[in-house]
Amino acid sequence: MSTEKKHKILIVEPDPEIVEILVASLSRRLDAHITCVVDSESALDADLCSTHDLIVSELDLDDGSGVDLIEKLSMLSVRPAILLADEPTIEDSIDALRLGVRDLLIKPFPVSDLLDAAERALRGFDVHKAHVAKYHRMRDLVRRVLRERRELNQRIDLICRDVVGAQRRLMHRVFESTEAQPSNQS
Repeated sequence: MSTEKKHKILIVEPDPEIVEILVASLSRRLDAHITCVVDSESALDADLCSTHDLIVSELDLDDGSGVDLIEKLSMLSVRPAILLADEPTIEDSIDALRLGVRDLLIKPFPVSDLLDAAERALRGFDVHKAHVAKYHRMRDLVRRVLRERRELNQRIDLICRDVVGAQRRLMHRVFESTEAQPSNQS
């Protein structure tokens, strides 16, 4: 049994026929948990309940733009997105690129293109998550090393003060004994 966690994909598409094709293809190839919604508001609600690893959204939604939806979802959590469009404008394409949308597929597109794009996006997301986790582990390790170094320096300071204090007491005793010895012999 695989120890890999299943990816979660959010599909935002109002056309039920396209949703059926996407769900069948994505679940067969990627073995992912798939959530399907028809509009931006439902997508935001679904993602607030459970963060998704990949967003596949129609560009022209009934209640707004897929680009606006991707922007809002990116504020919640950084993850890859793929936009599907009938006739995207240059402005739509530029806005999508600025947001970091992985692919903009123009309908009708071969399902294999979407599957390849989804695999690339999820692979890149997994690499990104691994780098972030490694960064956090390294940061925690550095914090622990610095804290232990600070504690060690404090212990060394205490030992040095004890040694200096012991040396002073020893010197005082030596001086006292050397001053006391000549007076006893006279």
